[in-house]
Amino acid sequence: MRISYWLRSLLVVVLLFLQASLMAGKVDTLSLYSPAMKKDMKFIVVQPVTKAPEKGFPVLYLLHGMGGSYNLWITKVPELQAAADRYNCLIVCPDGGRTTLYFNNPLDSSYRFESHFIKELIPYIDKTYPTAKDRRFRAVAGLSMGGFGALFMASHYPELFAAAGSMSGALMVDPIAKAVIARSADKSVDSSCCQINWDRLKAFNAGDTTLKETVALVLECGTDDYLLMANRSARKRLTEMNIAHDYTERPGRHNWDYWQNAIDYQLLFFRKRWDRFEQKDQ
Repeated sequence: MRISYWLRSLLVVVLLFLQASLMAGKVDTLSLYSPAMKKDMKFIVVQPVTKAPEKGFPVLYLLHGMGGSYNLWITKVPELQAAADRYNCLIVCPDGGRTTLYFNNPLDSSYRFESHFIKELIPYIDKTYPTAKDRRFRAVAGLSMGGFGALFMASHYPELFAAAGSMSGALMVDPIAKAVIARSADKSVDSSCCQINWDRLKAFNAGDTTLKETVALVLECGTDDYLLMANRSARKRLTEMNIAHDYTERPGRHNWDYWQNAIDYQLLFFRKRWDRFEQKDQ
């Protein structure tokens, strides 16, 4: 009797595991040669198990933090596979290098991630996967350095992204960019190439109540995060410039316990926006 009980319990566990595996999205680990970076660039694509809608899946480009790599998100948060199903979207995790901050470094020609991301990776994803190739269904988000990268990309290329999210973002790097360039040998370099383009975001978001042209922004940070003041400063700047955004502070530190929870909120934010666009198209 006791053996039978344990066998039944084991069978239940195995069945639940198999069910979860079957419902989890597919993960592709790929490599793309980048003329911009002059090397192969790896990335991960998480696909839902469901059939793509007629117009294709929405896409979230999910950026890692400083010192990370393309596989860090899926390693630390394997629940992304289930999230791709739950929110019915593709999740693409690029490799942004350890310290690139995701822009084209004007002082180092080997750091051309911005060009790789915009001109190579996004076109490849749209060509290879069943994506909705409309900016309304393309979002970018990230943690720490990736939070900066997400707002950088959305502010410099709002024609490509309708939403951007930052989790514990390193958002106020303007003074650092100016100081680094000021110390460089090339005094002609404009530091604006390395900064979030707040004015461009304002042009898209300030006073605009329509969905078509805005870039929806969602920012959040833990109350015990060392970047909390930088995030509060970014929020203050957005508010003063009348740039529409969502901002949240939750208990937490600058760690994966926080980001594992935060990504679900960000995906929910994007999914609600995608739903509104899909409803308008019907």
